[in-house]
Amino acid sequence: MDTIAQFSERLKELIFENNITVKKLSQNISCSEKSIYDWLTGKINFVPSVYNLIKLADYFKCSLEFLLGIEQENYLTAPKQRPPFSEWFRSAVEAKGFTLYGLSRKTKMNTGNYYNWINGVSEPSLDSLLRISEALDCSLDYLVGRE
Repeated sequence: MDTIAQFSERLKELIFENNITVKKLSQNISCSEKSIYDWLTGKINFVPSVYNLIKLADYFKCSLEFLLGIEQENYLTAPKQRPPFSEWFRSAVEAKGFTLYGLSRKTKMNTGNYYNWINGVSEPSLDSLLRISEALDCSLDYLVGRE
């Protein structure tokens, strides 16, 4: 099962287990009901932004890996207050013993993307975060500063 379908299923489970409506969830995370319904369909065209994934994970008090259906157990019940990704990313990469150039070579991603993220021009896609997380052998939550 792909990550988007796993996410869709896990989101359905979390909504059900927490006895919350889509309307209430949309109000709590400041996101449109339509977006949430789109995520629940599990179609690749409706991938939430990393920002919205973090809002969902914070709301449900779970790790990003659990939310995405990658992990079966939630290992992060009390995420720490995350710094802005633009401030955290470089230090996270360096703490894992990489330079941006070295990471670029390992992930086969353009270093320009990294500099855009560091300078706050853009944020990474879910696919980019998954690739970097694998390359650095770390969790998505570590990568975005939640653990």
